[in-house]
Amino acid sequence: MTSPSPSLFGCLYARPSQGSAVSAATLLDIAETFSPRFERHRDDLVSIDLRGLDRLFGTPRSVGEEIRREAASRGVHVHVGVATTRTVATVMAMARPGLSVIAPGDEPAALAPIALSLLEQIDAYRPADAAATGAGTAAGIVAMLTRWGLRTLGELAALPAAELSARTGRVGLIWQDIARGRDARPLVPTRAEELFDGTSELEWPIEGLEPLSFVLTRLLEPLSTRLERADRGAAALQVVLRLVDRTEHTRRLEIPAPMREVRALRTLLLLELEAHPPGAGIDRVTLTIDPTPGRILQHTLFSRPHPTPEQLSTLLARLGALMGQGRIGAAVPVESFRPGVFGMTPFALEHPQKAQGFGLRAQGKPHESPASSPEPPVASALRRYRQPLAARVAAVEGRPVRVTTDRPGWGGGAVTRCAGPWRTSGAWWEETESANDNRPSSAGPWDRDEWDVALSDGAMYRVFQDRTTSHWFIDAVID
Repeated sequence: MTSPSPSLFGCLYARPSQGSAVSAATLLDIAETFSPRFERHRDDLVSIDLRGLDRLFGTPRSVGEEIRREAASRGVHVHVGVATTRTVATVMAMARPGLSVIAPGDEPAALAPIALSLLEQIDAYRPADAAATGAGTAAGIVAMLTRWGLRTLGELAALPAAELSARTGRVGLIWQDIARGRDARPLVPTRAEELFDGTSELEWPIEGLEPLSFVLTRLLEPLSTRLERADRGAAALQVVLRLVDRTEHTRRLEIPAPMREVRALRTLLLLELEAHPPGAGIDRVTLTIDPTPGRILQHTLFSRPHPTPEQLSTLLARLGALMGQGRIGAAVPVESFRPGVFGMTPFALEHPQKAQGFGLRAQGKPHESPASSPEPPVASALRRYRQPLAARVAAVEGRPVRVTTDRPGWGGGAVTRCAGPWRTSGAWWEETESANDNRPSSAGPWDRDEWDVALSDGAMYRVFQDRTTSHWFIDAVID
């Protein structure tokens, strides 16, 4: 039984020369030539796991020389460090030109004379939580250690860890591990960007959505498996249909929440193609998925689970196919003086969790409303009809005295109280649209007199008279 190969790491550092910088792709290609296990720290800094290459090239120095020859053949000048830890290999590659090979046991002696200012360049090893504060950055640590009289990595490595931690916290210990040549974490291989696409060449052209659904299922099933393995979800779908007349029919579908469920994705695609059908038979189907990090779903203990984004996306797509894309969404206010005008925005399927109600009480915090802006009690509210109802109004000198309507279930009667009129008008610069005389136009100019009336049957309405047609309408119910 053979013993496992000892740890051996290499680091490639491409220092820009004469204003020209080496592309990250070139450096990654060089690293991939020697090992599939490599990690990209920056565009100019790559670490490689070199274990086992000694059987192919010989000594660690021979491995390093082979890496430099490969880089030179591509026209790239790199500094190479080879050592038993990634940290030592990285520090030596950035501190010494050419090839630096550190034998096991020689790490402290090799790192000791290196200037402390080198830490400012090794930002790839900086902890993310410490980067937000100036004291946690390499420049802040170096400035503080310089005030203490330290000049080299050896002096930093010789400091007592307990006293250093008491003065700098965990951040100081991480930088001391770098000075001592210790790896703070294992090498995390950089994976090439995976493409999630598939193509199906059809033996015979197909027409209609039913046979197309089987083709989409056959393409989506392996893609969904690959998305699950990579912990990714679909952010957008693009389907390209090559037609028998040699044209292409392309549809792109943006998905509001990451998902990878085959049935939901197929339904969304079919509904999109139902709204925008191809104009001829299909002989090839190409499907491309734009991946995004997968969704993490955490249910609460004290509330019922909400519908999943897959269910909501399918529901909205079905409603959009039935009602039209411009008729589905959430109402939003519009900057306009036109009465009752509003806009539409797509529904948000995911909302940030808010700690309120029971959650605050569970944490021992009373649920209190802000005392600075107390909400006044609501005295009345308007339930506006997005399409005002035609009404018959008897008026004396322009003042309504009786309101009735032909709408089933609606009453009417004499006006007992009224307030108004409030004259509103606008958009006179727009063209007048042709509309039914019994229905107010939702676009173009408007000119109306509004009244709030209370009827003898107890109902309270907001009514208005269209001054251009002299017709009356019920605009809202006052609660």
